[in-house]
Amino acid sequence: MTEADSVADAAIRRTLAACTQAGDARKAEAYGACFTPDSVLDLGSKRVEGAEAIRLWMSAPSVIPRPQGGAPGFVSHHLTTCRIELTSPATATVRTYWLVIAAAGLDHSGYYDDRFRRMGDDWLIEYRRPRTLWIAANSVLGGEARDRLAFRQS
Repeated sequence: MTEADSVADAAIRRTLAACTQAGDARKAEAYGACFTPDSVLDLGSKRVEGAEAIRLWMSAPSVIPRPQGGAPGFVSHHLTTCRIELTSPATATVRTYWLVIAAAGLDHSGYYDDRFRRMGDDWLIEYRRPRTLWIAANSVLGGEARDRLAFRQS
């Protein structure tokens, strides 16, 4: 690995951490700042296009999971295995697995398929597709999310 590769790797990991922490804290400005101006957040049934639209999406009350009891609970994403492949001096593909902890414990898990682009000294997300692989029976996401996941996997 070259020095430039190491610098890119560290910058990508910083953006991943910043994005995760901003999302969990519902800091929409900081979350949106992790994306390129022309980025895409591909949620499967919905695409959010552009960093400003992503910021607005993150600030919407409907994004905050509510446990089945009704009151908002905490949600904490934990990034695990991360594979970064530099595809050029200014682009990379990244797959990062994650686990989500909520008040009741392990809530759901999956991975992000990301494309990153270097912008100045920063590496920002230009495309993100989260994939959920597992959802707990008592997930903050609710039964509809489990039903959609089961349908998609069958």
